[in-house]
Parts: sequence; C-alpha cells; structure tokens
Amino acid sequence: MTERGKKWLWGVLRIAICVAALWFVLRGVTFHDHLILRDQETELVGKVLDDGDPLSFQLVGGQLRTVPHADLAVDDHGDLHITLGLKSAWRSSRPMFLLLALLLHLPVGIFQGIRLQWLLRAQRIHLAYWECIKLSFAGNFLNFATPLGSNAGDVFKAYFLTTHTDRKTEAATTIFLDRAIGLGTLLACVAVITVFSASDSRLAELRPYILTVLGIGLACVFLYFSKTVRKYVLPRGWLERLPAFGQLQRIDATAHALMGHLGILIMAVACTLVLQVLAIGAYFTVAVALSMDAHAGNVLEYYAYFYTGAVIQALPGPPQGLGTVELAYRYFLAPFGSPSQIVCVAFMARIVVLTVALPGLLVTMAGAYRPRQVEQAAQPSESAIARPAHDEG
Repeated sequence: MTERGKKWLWGVLRIAICVAALWFVLRGVTFHDHLILRDQETELVGKVLDDGDPLSFQLVGGQLRTVPHADLAVDDHGDLHITLGLKSAWRSSRPMFLLLALLLHLPVGIFQGIRLQWLLRAQRIHLAYWECIKLSFAGNFLNFATPLGSNAGDVFKAYFLTTHTDRKTEAATTIFLDRAIGLGTLLACVAVITVFSASDSRLAELRPYILTVLGIGLACVFLYFSKTVRKYVLPRGWLERLPAFGQLQRIDATAHALMGHLGILIMAVACTLVLQVLAIGAYFTVAVALSMDAHAGNVLEYYAYFYTGAVIQALPGPPQGLGTVELAYRYFLAPFGSPSQIVCVAFMARIVVLTVALPGLLVTMAGAYRPRQVEQAAQPSESAIARPAHDEG
C-alpha cells in the first residue's frame, strides 16, 4: 500500500471510530425530561418544574402533573428515576460558574509558555517569554480548532520554533519532550488518585490499567537512559548505518541534556501539575454549573475521570478524542447525572478550552509567531555550539 493510501485509510478509521463513539454517547440523550413511574410501564415526557415532593411536572402537551416521589421508580443506585433532558440541563446551568470555568482555564496557556521556555533553556535556546506564550496559544488554537487534532498544534510549534534558532533539531525535539512531560504527569496523577481510592469505588476499575501503562512508560524511560543497556544491548553498529544517524544522535543528546538539568525538569513537572489542576478544575466547575452531583466529597473522582479523558484526548485517534472522550465520560460520570447532562458537560468543556485558545487565532492570522530579525541574529549558530552547557538556569 502506498503512503498516500495508508494516510487515507488511517483518516477513514479515525472518522469511523469518532462516529461509532458518538453514536454510543448519544444513546439515551433526550431533549425533554423523562419520568418513569413505579409500575415501570408509564413514562412521562415534559419538563420538571419543581423537584420537591410532590414533584411538579409539565407534559409536552402543556398539562401539569404532580407526582409524589413514592410513585416514581428508582434506578440501580436507589435514586429516583428522573432523566433530565438537554433543555433542562442548559436551563438549569449557572452562568457565573461557567464564567469561573473560563477564568480558571485562562492561565493554562501562560503556564505552557513558561514550561516551554524552561525546556528550551536546557537546550541553550534562549527564546523570550512572550514568544513562548504566543507559540503556546497558537498551538492550542490549532489543536482544538482544526480536524488534525492535537498533532496540528505540536507540528506548528515545532516548525515555527525552528525559525527562532539555528538549533532546529533540538528545538523540534523539545516540543516532543514537552508533550511527553504533559502526558506522563497526567498518567502519574491518575495513578496516584486511583491507588488511594476505596477498593469498592469506580476508580478501582481504572487502577490496573493505569498502573500497567505507567509501569511500561517508566520501564521504557529507565531502559532508554540506562548506561548498561546502551552499552551492551543497543545495536550501535546497525544504527550507525542508518542514513539519519546524525539526526538521531542529536535527538538523543537533546533528551539527555534535559535529564542533565534536573532543576529545570522538576520545575517543568511542577508547572505541568499547576496547569493541569487549573484545567481539570475548570471541567469540574462546568459540572457544578450544569447541576450535576458535584461536590467536595467526590471531587477526586471527577479529577480522575477528567484526567482519564485528557489522556484519551492525547492519544492517537479521532481529532481531540472527539467521541471517545465523551464515551469515557458517559461511563464514568453516569452516577452523577443524566446522559444529557454528561453530554452538556463534555460539550461545554470543549467550548471553554476553545474560547480561552482564541488568542491563538490572532497570533496565527497576524503572523506574530515569526521571529524578529534582531532576535534571530542574536541566536548562536549550531556550528558555534560545541556541547550543551550545564546551566540550571
């Protein structure tokens, strides 16, 4: 199969996964509210006016009904079988909490710019903080606004970052390391939350999978940086015959340079934790705004589920995990709200992320990511750099 054919097949597969996942997600989602009476045969469709006892309900035809709680069926969790539709989910939302979600998520791009500047500093690439901020916001906008998904923003940042320096391989590799730190921190956070969760909680279902993936990742990192493995196991003779061996050496040196700056690496991980707490906190605030069962007692559960959604979003597949993320939310958040509420939360979370990424649209349209000639001339050339400096900066 040709390279073009493989890309076409992969694109079709991504769309198929997205459509299938969305179909599963939207099953059970209704526009109106639904009540199921205790006889399990009668279903009322309309709008909940007052959920007190007795419950006040307006049928689609306009008739008013009062239904005592004792006449309602209960679900598997012992809760009244009341399914809120999309209309009620939006009507009961609280705008101030939605605004708070936007404000919580707004600094995420700023912290991404700080992390990028630190990681570049480990490679002796000195880029102004404001330039890193612009690249981060532009990358975020392309991540969420283009059909290419999260790869679009990374490719954009990697390419235009190379226009700011002669150390192009190191600059592009830093974007990959930046993504690896973000994904690794996500997995570690989910693992910690699941390990300390109760054995009978829904989080326990995630524990073996998350710990397995995290263990494989840590083992790969250990083997990659192990001097013994590199000396006795790595097929260096075979690698040296590769036409791109010189580039591979520089990529390898970039990763080792970062490990040689533990201070920068620790600060980058700490910065990642802060921005992820802000982002997940914004998602939790959206759940509160849409009147889901979200409170201090289950906040860690929400964090673990939203963290899991973020991991799914970062993996290869449909753009931005469209469909697959919503499917994960439908499964994990089922005890906390109706299918319509969960779909609204997933949709609103994407709106929040896209809204705060809008400054990136101005950056891309204005070409503000391009380097100034003065700054470009000030960058040291690759030929003038003999070896990485040991600057903890």
